[in-house]
Amino acid sequence: MNNVAAIKTELVYQPSATTHWKNLFPNKTMLLGSHNLNEGEELVAKIRHVEIQQIKSSSGKNDNVPVVAFENAPPMVLNITNARTISGLYGESYDGWRGQSIQLYVTLVRGFGTKEMIPGLRIRNTIPATVEDSQAYVTSLESCSTLQELQKAFTSIPKHLKPNLTGLKDSLKQKLGATNV
Repeated sequence: MNNVAAIKTELVYQPSATTHWKNLFPNKTMLLGSHNLNEGEELVAKIRHVEIQQIKSSSGKNDNVPVVAFENAPPMVLNITNARTISGLYGESYDGWRGQSIQLYVTLVRGFGTKEMIPGLRIRNTIPATVEDSQAYVTSLESCSTLQELQKAFTSIPKHLKPNLTGLKDSLKQKLGATNV
């Protein structure tokens, strides 16, 4: 049996306390990495900003690299693969990524400068639905007094949030349908 298929994904909104060996070394925990998630966890992180920072590479030299800072997690070095994924979700301008949420997961990637496969962070190519994002639309739906208003309000909800709000929409639809008869 494939062990990956048996893993149930659990969304978390803060990096997990893990017993990964990297957590034994404070300099290894300054940046977000695969060691911050337990098996089967995916982190929904809100982007604060992106900037170029100088960090020490594994070879010991200083490199200027793009780093994404989060509101709810340590900063993460932004590689080209992850930058492309974010730009596909939120546009080419990284200034436009501020305040947006991404969903991080761990997968095996080709080692940095080696042929070895190691765990690495990747970003799902989908906008995560967060409770915070949905709350404004809950208020909008609940304020509707006609079926037409409800339809217009639900149509304006971003696609990635609709699955979380369909139940509320359906119950309001029944309630408004009964009062409008």
